[in-house]
Amino acid sequence: MINLSHLPRNRLLEPLDLPPPQCPVLGLAGESLQQRYAAFIAQTAETPPPVSGSGLRELGQQLASELLSKAIDLGSSKAHELSDEIYWLVQCAAIVSLHADGPQSAAFAGYRKHVDYYRGAGRIGAQVEAFERYVAANGLPADEVEIQSCSADDRYRLLVTPWEAGNTHWVYRPRIIDTVQGTCLLAFDDSRWSADNSTWLSAGQVELTLRKYPGNQVRRSVQVVIDCDQRYAQAGPLAEIELAELESVLDALLSSAEPT
Repeated sequence: MINLSHLPRNRLLEPLDLPPPQCPVLGLAGESLQQRYAAFIAQTAETPPPVSGSGLRELGQQLASELLSKAIDLGSSKAHELSDEIYWLVQCAAIVSLHADGPQSAAFAGYRKHVDYYRGAGRIGAQVEAFERYVAANGLPADEVEIQSCSADDRYRLLVTPWEAGNTHWVYRPRIIDTVQGTCLLAFDDSRWSADNSTWLSAGQVELTLRKYPGNQVRRSVQVVIDCDQRYAQAGPLAEIELAELESVLDALLSSAEPT
């Protein structure tokens, strides 16, 4: 009998949702192209676009063109026409053009149209929104998203979006992302969920202390262990909870009596 226990339990395709300018590992794009992208972003991400030096600007313009060309090549290939890497290359090309040409340039507008093509396209829609937030922040990472914690190898990150639900009452809305695949493993529909604490038990498991504003449930908080590798959770007496079902399970646990 073949042992399939190592395979992820959740068969649903997870949405793309990695804060720009980050990009997951692209196996089809080539290591050199990704290294050049990372190097360009490292030189430009801390200053408002467009870059001031003509040499760096020309370097960026060439890189943006190559990234888009690679995306078009993959899209024209029968073997890879449905690959997520096509979108990631398009986004990277647009981000490079944003920094090289500037947000008001005709060049960037052209690259941006390629990203807009994916707007509302199912699981990629969240990533397009993340890209738009990046652009709205003039090319600098949006400050509303914070990294609360991450696994030892940085494959998995717990991101939180802080918002003030009431006077000095802060909520830290969580989501967990896979930086290698560029996907979102866990996100709650209700924005009142708050991750008050997180502890990584291993490279793939994180324990969260979660509450739900305004905290008038029977329990003030609930602890849950997320197995990021296997894509399931454990909360209270319940084990192997599908991540897609976790929010409703936690709602029920918060409303139940504390165990004696």
